[in-house]
Amino acid sequence: MHNGYLFYLNALKSIFTDRHFKGWGRKKTGRFAVGCYERFGGKYTLMEDGFLGITFSSKRYSLSYIEDDLGIYYDATSPSRLEKILNSYDFSLDESLMHTAQKAIALINKYHLSKYNDVKHVDKNFKKKYKLDDKNSREKRILIVAQTLGDLSLQYGMADMFTTEEMIDEAINDNPDAKIYIKVHPDVIKGTKKSDIDMLKIDRKCIVIEENVNPLSLLEYMDKVYTKTSQMGFEALILGKECVCFGIPFYAGWGITKDKIQIERRTKILSVVEVFAGAYILYAQYINRHTQKQSTILEAIEDMIFIKDMESIKVESKAYFFGFSRWKHFFVRPFFDEYKNKNIVFINPLFAKDYLASALKKGLNKNHKIYIWGRKSFKELEAYAEKNSISILRVEDGFIRSVGLGSDLTQPYSLVVDSRGIYFDPTQESDLENILNNYAFSDDVALMQRAKKVKQYILDKKISKYNPYESKNLNFPKNKRLLLVPGQVEDDASIEYGAKGMSNLSLLKQAREESPLGYIIYKPHPDVIAGNRKGNIEKDEALMYCDEIIEEVSLDSILVHVHEVHTMTSLVGFEAMLRGIEVYTYGMPFYAGWGLSYDKKSSSRRERKLNVNELVAGALIKYPRYLHPLSKQLCSIEDFLNNLDLQRELVTGSKYVQIKLKIRNLISRKVQLVFSYIF
Repeated sequence: MHNGYLFYLNALKSIFTDRHFKGWGRKKTGRFAVGCYERFGGKYTLMEDGFLGITFSSKRYSLSYIEDDLGIYYDATSPSRLEKILNSYDFSLDESLMHTAQKAIALINKYHLSKYNDVKHVDKNFKKKYKLDDKNSREKRILIVAQTLGDLSLQYGMADMFTTEEMIDEAINDNPDAKIYIKVHPDVIKGTKKSDIDMLKIDRKCIVIEENVNPLSLLEYMDKVYTKTSQMGFEALILGKECVCFGIPFYAGWGITKDKIQIERRTKILSVVEVFAGAYILYAQYINRHTQKQSTILEAIEDMIFIKDMESIKVESKAYFFGFSRWKHFFVRPFFDEYKNKNIVFINPLFAKDYLASALKKGLNKNHKIYIWGRKSFKELEAYAEKNSISILRVEDGFIRSVGLGSDLTQPYSLVVDSRGIYFDPTQESDLENILNNYAFSDDVALMQRAKKVKQYILDKKISKYNPYESKNLNFPKNKRLLLVPGQVEDDASIEYGAKGMSNLSLLKQAREESPLGYIIYKPHPDVIAGNRKGNIEKDEALMYCDEIIEEVSLDSILVHVHEVHTMTSLVGFEAMLRGIEVYTYGMPFYAGWGLSYDKKSSSRRERKLNVNELVAGALIKYPRYLHPLSKQLCSIEDFLNNLDLQRELVTGSKYVQIKLKIRNLISRKVQLVFSYIF
């Protein structure tokens, strides 16, 4: 998208090149583009924001836009590409389009999505103030939608044939027993524009809504809408309300509105769903905010829902981070988008280790939150937090992390933030355990559909936690029961808290005891193979209890063959569950105790029997946060997985990238070694 003078510069450049002139609607740049086209020939395109968008006080997300080579949708004085679509497209022959339109409308209505989504919804106080207490009241409610003075949609929508006062009078006369409401435009409330209504001339019978409120949440309480050209008129229609138009918006003239002005060019009778399909799907275009590539309306809606949830937790307070090594600082910030960048404070004293004093010096008080990496202990800090009722949240890598190892300082694209404990510590409840124990999965059909698709995508694309290795074809004995024993980092906190006293060697010994005739495959942990972490077993000793050791190969290459996985607390057990493989746990990982594995230990808190899709929904969708690898913005797991797979293909498909990463990792390991001697 172009801004300001770039439109004019590009138009001048186009005179001597492709003669494709672009401008913004019927604003100056749009009129200039049309003027250049009329003078020099070629073609022109007028652009506008789409009908759906996300705008917040802190940020604007561009997800939808319009390009029109005939006119622009709000200009009824001449044809537009939208008008041509609605006049000529045979919607009856396109079942897929109509199904998508119906699905999109249902989501828009459910989540109250509009062009601007940074305002509150109708709540208890709003209902009381404006006498909207009962949504199902038989008393008729009429909404008159005011617009801004000089709005281009009024000028080009032929709305000057009636004054807004005439529209108000007709609404009152048509509905003598109804409550009449007037909705003032958001820009008028902000004070940035003037209203097209003279507020002093409003009939006293009318209730004026001078608060900014989500349009669809307000429309749910109304029976009928009067407007000139506002998009709220169409939003009323998709909610099943009546709409009277005193101008010619894009949705008038198709038989779904009561029109005070006729337009002969619009010749077809359409349904609300057909007009929606034409305007929101065939006419408007959508863009993925992470990749900047073309998207679909349903993908855009899902992202809008995600953004609304993300923006709803924005706070003004400060967050103090403890136990985050310095290399983590740069990647952690985007995960905590609820805080302003200046309000994220890392406490890493170089020499004196008085973390509490350092934090207090930097302003820590009872109004702030404390974030600690993993299960690191800061006794003085934790005592201070308890005394002052300061929330402590613990942070750790998520279950699908990156393309590359954490010990090589590879940036993670998934983190978990836990307000109760942390998922790998079964000695106390975590947010994940709480979700798995209490969330009503069976009631959340949409979540379970997502979980099923996410699980299948992971299996189809062979995605794991680290994804550093290529897939290979492996050969194992056909007449044996195959067991995989995944090695772990022995000083890892998940073993300290979930399998205390165990080691990779003791795990191998127990697996052999459990299956004396089985064919045991031992796969050392990637961080141990890389030489970065503790847990190595000498090969001769390991082969006393296993039949084969496999190292630098993708996990899926092995899992497709095995019948069982025996593990202490490794995430490999969870990944095996996704594939329907029998899992035997010797510790207490987060996925044990739910009836999906054979467990040597138990937890009295884990009271529920789950299926695999419910475990996926809790552990991979509801619990973690994800960053998009390209945009470094928070995103859904679906967006994350899609790009992670592309990144992995880039690495495995390019020798140059592989060599580059190996050099980077080698340097990283040497630097860590030096720092381990210094500090």
